[in-house]
Amino acid sequence: MISKAVKLQETSSFIREWLKSPLVTASVVPSSRRLARKMVRGLHAGMGQVIELGPGTGVFTRELLAIGIPESALVLIELNGRFAADLKQKYPAATVVNGAAEAMSHLQLKRAGAVVSGLPFLSMKDRQIDAILEAAFQVLEQDGVFVQFTYGHRCPVRREILERHRLFSSRDSFVLNNFPPASVYHLKRKP
Repeated sequence: MISKAVKLQETSSFIREWLKSPLVTASVVPSSRRLARKMVRGLHAGMGQVIELGPGTGVFTRELLAIGIPESALVLIELNGRFAADLKQKYPAATVVNGAAEAMSHLQLKRAGAVVSGLPFLSMKDRQIDAILEAAFQVLEQDGVFVQFTYGHRCPVRREILERHRLFSSRDSFVLNNFPPASVYHLKRKP
C-alpha cells in the first residue's frame, strides 16, 4: 500500500507537470488506485513483457507489479523527463525510456503480451493515435491487448482508425470513483 506522504508527493508532482504542459499531462491528478486495478484486470505474469505508455508517477506500474508482472518484464515509455527520471529510480529493473510512444517499434523490444496506456488520447490528434497504435501492434503478440482508459463516453479511438488497423474495441469497465470518472477499453486484433 502506498503511504499518504508518497501519494501527496506524487500528486503535487503531477500538478506541477500538468501546469507546465496540460495537453501532455492531461489530468491535474494521477489516476486512482481503483482505475489502476481495472486497467490491469485480466493481465498476468505469464503474458511476458508488458509495455506501459505514459506511466507518469507509476500508479498503473504499481498495480502491474502487484498482480505479479516482474519488474524486469516492464517497459515504461514516458515523454516527461522528470517522470522518466523518477521511474528509473523507483524501478531500476524495468526498462525506462524517456521518449514518445510512437517510437516504441524502433526500440527493438521483445514481443509484448500487453500495452497499458495512460496516454491522453482525447487531447491527441488522430494521426498521433494512429501512429501509436501502429507501433503498439507491431510489438504486441498476435493475441496481445492494448488497454486504454478515457474520460469520454465512448472509445477514444475513432472507428476509421480501428478499421485501418483491423482492430476492435470493447469497454471492459467503468470507474465512477475516479477523478474524473473513466472507462477502460481493450483493443485487440480482429480474428
